[in-house]
Amino acid sequence: MKAPKVLIAGKRCQLWERVNRLITSIGFRTFHVGNHHQAETMIHQHRPSMAFCISSNRSTSEGLRMLTSIRKTSESLPTILVTAHSSEAIAIAALRAGADDYFKKPFTDRELLSSCRRVMQIKILDGVDTSICDLSPENAAGRMVGESPSMCEVKSYIAKVAKSDSTVLITGETGTGKELAAELVHHHSIRSNRPMVSINCAALPENLVESELFGYERGAFTGAAEKRLGKFALANESTILLDEIGDMTPHIQAKILHAIEQKVVYPLGCNRGTPLDVRVVAATNREPEELISENRFRSDLYYRLNIARIRLPALRERKEDIPALVKHGIAKLNQRFHKQVKGLSPEALESLGSYDWPGNVRELLNILESTFISQPGDHITYADLPAYFRNNLAIMEGPTATERRAIISALTQTNWNKSRAAQKLNWSRMTLYRKMTQFKITEIQQSNRSHLPRSQAKSVTL
Repeated sequence: MKAPKVLIAGKRCQLWERVNRLITSIGFRTFHVGNHHQAETMIHQHRPSMAFCISSNRSTSEGLRMLTSIRKTSESLPTILVTAHSSEAIAIAALRAGADDYFKKPFTDRELLSSCRRVMQIKILDGVDTSICDLSPENAAGRMVGESPSMCEVKSYIAKVAKSDSTVLITGETGTGKELAAELVHHHSIRSNRPMVSINCAALPENLVESELFGYERGAFTGAAEKRLGKFALANESTILLDEIGDMTPHIQAKILHAIEQKVVYPLGCNRGTPLDVRVVAATNREPEELISENRFRSDLYYRLNIARIRLPALRERKEDIPALVKHGIAKLNQRFHKQVKGLSPEALESLGSYDWPGNVRELLNILESTFISQPGDHITYADLPAYFRNNLAIMEGPTATERRAIISALTQTNWNKSRAAQKLNWSRMTLYRKMTQFKITEIQQSNRSHLPRSQAKSVTL
């Protein structure tokens, strides 16, 4: 069977390259057009399985023209609009023009892949072979990495939750992996034969939320040229993830509560309800109890959702997992960037363990990707790490720790040649020796480091 073909329409730019790289990395074949006129011809010639419209300019007019042209050429072709700049008016125009999904920077690869799964579901059910581009959590999203006690407890509980069909509430700070947890719950559930439908509640303009969730009938409002299913209906017999549900208004929360309890939705412009068989998974980066106290979250919806509660720990609470996360991240980045980076220097790894990670696992993986862009050697050194990370770490640690790290960095870069290290620090050799004694910096004996790569043969005692 041939791989599904994807049309990527838009001028070449950094955003275009990112989408193309991601789509080809999961086994899709891509072909490209530069404007909406070429898109019509290529759709007839290649009959793609889905399309992306890329717009990097501030007006996004070309992206909307391509979207309109594609929709006129093929009403059923799943199409996603991706823009570098956006506004509420553009979001409304895109969705009313027929976009199946809409992304503006910043967004994650996981979010885009999740959208691909959703918009491709009709093609999958019609018999398109997607086995060569498996988008299951183990392949597209990666596995949940970490063997710390807190993560072992989370993974054990996810396995139990997946076997049930109860509603799930996932809490955790930004970047802790809430969407991955939801994907794992769905992937190991009895509903895994159909794609999970995800919606980022915080990304939708308020006046579009209801139509996106529940759908609408033709003529329900100005611009509603045809009937459209909402996310709940698309998730029928499957799972729906309501991400950042705490950002929804109490009015929409009440409608979600009604849909969950009555197992029915009412599209805009329709008086007849649509029966539902949906498992609801909700996620929020705020503690819902705090939101209730602030009158920002309905207590009745909270009690309905809070049946199976999954709390994801912050990375600063499980720093022992950092080496495993780094190993996993480097393996993925080596494939993506066609490199053979073997790991981090001891100094670089120590610095990661000293950081508090306000952005959690997502921030860690982004920092690793930044080092790959800067063309590291066989091993990522402390100097290879992004400047903003080193600056933030210096502020966090204070002047004493910063000075110690500068000494270790100079020694590592000079292969522990004291004279050259002192020159890099603009010190005398005696000053360097005195500082090394003060901070208890010593070399590991050769017998203890003979098994290490040459680039790691010098280290420090911590």
